[in-house]
Amino acid sequence: MKYKKLNNTDLITTNICLGAGSFGSGLSEQKSFEILDAYAKAGGNFVDTANVYGKWADDKINHSEKTIGKWLKSRDAYKTLIVATKGGHFELSAPHTTRVTQTEVRADIEESLDSLGLDRIELYWLHRDDPQKPVEEIVDFMEEFVAQGKIRYYGASNYSLDRMTKAVEYAQKNKLQGFCAVQNRWSLAAFAPGVGESAPDMFSMTDEFYKWHKETKMPSIPYSATASGFFEKLNGNDPRLNQAYKNERSQKIYGELLAMQKKYGASLHALSLACLTKSPFETVPIGSVRNVEQLAGFMQASELGEIIEEDLIAKYGCQ
Repeated sequence: MKYKKLNNTDLITTNICLGAGSFGSGLSEQKSFEILDAYAKAGGNFVDTANVYGKWADDKINHSEKTIGKWLKSRDAYKTLIVATKGGHFELSAPHTTRVTQTEVRADIEESLDSLGLDRIELYWLHRDDPQKPVEEIVDFMEEFVAQGKIRYYGASNYSLDRMTKAVEYAQKNKLQGFCAVQNRWSLAAFAPGVGESAPDMFSMTDEFYKWHKETKMPSIPYSATASGFFEKLNGNDPRLNQAYKNERSQKIYGELLAMQKKYGASLHALSLACLTKSPFETVPIGSVRNVEQLAGFMQASELGEIIEEDLIAKYGCQ
């Protein structure tokens, strides 16, 4: 797999990140271990999880983090795998009550450290924003966690362009580390007209956000980077995906991907991930797999990122 140094940090990561949202819940511990073993053997070193992943199960346990922690311990892989995790998500039973407070984020960090078996989290994401709270206050308490050695770098997931602009300006003005990257939804498949985010506190890459990333060189580490495999399933019968993403723009991009498939001999899944890495700013898309067999396309995307010439985002925009 290919690597890159993430701007605003000294982290050297693979150019595609392995999403672990289903580890230990949707996928068994054994299956999760098999995927992590194969990923590490192929040179993969960057995994994305969150404190809330798995808490939707009846036992309300952070299964993904605990599963990764068990794997790290059993393989003694603490120095070879960069684990990025997230906190500050609302309680699933109270979706309208914010948890973006210093006290609750600290509690999430402590639980994540314990579950993962780590002394420090290399990259920590705030999973949600609280737009009613001054973003300067949020940056300040995240800086405290860095100073305390609990986290090394921190990023923003599901933050608006306005909030990111203010956060970056505040950090630069006060010579603070600040947010090092953004994790918002982004794939080649934009929402169909009239369709938007599933919740008002979730944000996607837009043409305006893309321009801001280009100007600031702020890295993007997008989730839902294949739109749940939309292009692989475009001619299928998935009403949920069709309703969300099937539109004229998607049809044009689908045609481009089919032509690229013939040229490069790669899967649509791999190509849809690799195309995001062509951005004029660092982009490390997050992709998920359900078995070891699917890792082949995942790893293919890593290699393709340095080979493909086509830039579909430049041609069609983000939306």
